[in-house]
Amino acid sequence: MRRHRLIISVTGAATLAAALGLLASACVADRGGASGRGVSGREVATLALTRPAGPEGPGDSREGPVDQAADRTVAAADARATARGPIDVTVYYLRSVGTTRYLAPEEHEVPFASSTAGMVTSALTELLTGTPRYLGIERPFPSGTRLLGLRLDAGTATVNLSREALGAASGDGYALQALVWTATQVSQVRRVVVEVEGRNAGVLDGQPLSGLLGVGAGGRQLVRDRAARVAPILLAEPAPRAPVEGTRVVVKGQARIASGTVGLRLRDPSGRVVSQSYAALPSTAPSWAMFSGALSFVPPPKPQLWTAEAFESSPTDASVTYSVAVPVWVGR
Repeated sequence: MRRHRLIISVTGAATLAAALGLLASACVADRGGASGRGVSGREVATLALTRPAGPEGPGDSREGPVDQAADRTVAAADARATARGPIDVTVYYLRSVGTTRYLAPEEHEVPFASSTAGMVTSALTELLTGTPRYLGIERPFPSGTRLLGLRLDAGTATVNLSREALGAASGDGYALQALVWTATQVSQVRRVVVEVEGRNAGVLDGQPLSGLLGVGAGGRQLVRDRAARVAPILLAEPAPRAPVEGTRVVVKGQARIASGTVGLRLRDPSGRVVSQSYAALPSTAPSWAMFSGALSFVPPPKPQLWTAEAFESSPTDASVTYSVAVPVWVGR
């Protein structure tokens, strides 16, 4: 079956091959959504994020190919009318490291839809019900949260969620930003209004909607918050549960790390580190760069599911400040 991809833009052609293993070509889609130009009579607002102090401090505003210019573009529906194969979308899940949360983008395959509304629906359904590929990454809304409806009007998507979504209420706004970033990858969508059971204010089941939507945020049109933290390490290889032949596993991806070094390690089923290495980046933060490193090991006599991990360490105390891990089969 033929597959059709939504193409993600990144800064610089050299970075295309590594990010999430999903980049087939580049198409810059600077839509100016945050500026609010062309919108009248309604407020265009970015949900302010409460930024917990992290490795770069409370003022961290790192940007890169995903959070700087990652808008996916969708061809006009009439130009794709004959397409029926699955498509790949970027789903922005969440990753927590200590008290710091990150938007964690992953490539997921969803059914093709011939309309803009259908494509947004497919992406948001995957956000709400899909299974994250990498360890430690979670859906932003509680299990059972459903997409009740979607309306599109002049670049604004009104997303109606089921009551379970109220369980994602927090002071940092990352759950809603995960939804906004996922929806606005479709080029025709620039802003998002979130409702719960058709409402955007008041109390539902004894819970104030402002706990999720923000005080005074009812009905506001949300755009991507460029101050949101996006994962500083994006894995391209190995794929989750991929079989590893021989005595080496190669870890590839993209990173934006101040130290210029990506730590690598391999753990057996007990959590013991059986191999450790690193990959040097040709440039340091705020620039993104591709990395590749190998972990050598002695294969077990029988197939086992081990874990390959890429991580960032603090330059002061060597503590892990961010990590992403993927299960792999070894010993086959």
